[in-house]
Amino acid sequence: MKGVRLIALLAVAAGIALAAAWRGILDPIAIRDAIAAHPLAPLLFIGLQIAASLLFVPRTVLGIAAGLVFGFFWGAVWALTGAMIGAAAGFALVRWFGATGLLDASPGIGRLVARCEEGGWRAVAILRLTPVPHSLANTLLAMTNLKWRDYLLGSFTGMLPMTLAQVEVGAAGGAVLDGSGPWLPASLLLAAGLFATVLLQRAGARKDFGRGSQSDQEPLD
Repeated sequence: MKGVRLIALLAVAAGIALAAAWRGILDPIAIRDAIAAHPLAPLLFIGLQIAASLLFVPRTVLGIAAGLVFGFFWGAVWALTGAMIGAAAGFALVRWFGATGLLDASPGIGRLVARCEEGGWRAVAILRLTPVPHSLANTLLAMTNLKWRDYLLGSFTGMLPMTLAQVEVGAAGGAVLDGSGPWLPASLLLAAGLFATVLLQRAGARKDFGRGSQSDQEPLD
């Protein structure tokens, strides 16, 4: 089993290196041109989302590509589906490597991790609403004792606003390129997504900090 894990780790490391080297060609238009005409485009796109989650490819690229390829409604469906499956895959892979609870034992951030675990899905949602890269968040959260239910619910809640905004930007971009639509709706939705992200982040932070101030009175083991 250790040998299998070592091979898997080396494969992921090689994939990350290749993705970093080819990052210049990983853009929404290139993805659209590669899969738009394929009859299995949704499945191919979800596969790309999973690979992106494992190889630290920015999720924004895939969100905009979803809008370009599928339009707003189906783009949002496939972008969220792929993002959630990718997040679950990244979480499961890190835990398969045996890293569960590794951050809990860290002398520097152990107390912070404990508060994150106590915050449950709300803490996950707050992290998803921050600029922390998608793949890095998957890895860090997998290295805690967070429950799967809290991870998935918090991930969906936190990723929803900006995913919808990214898909709308892609959908509007496709319409503009076709000469059939304006940029204004996309710009408004992007602004709304950013505004919702800030509001949700502040509301969740206030709730968790309030809980944290009460727990400070009780020593952590």
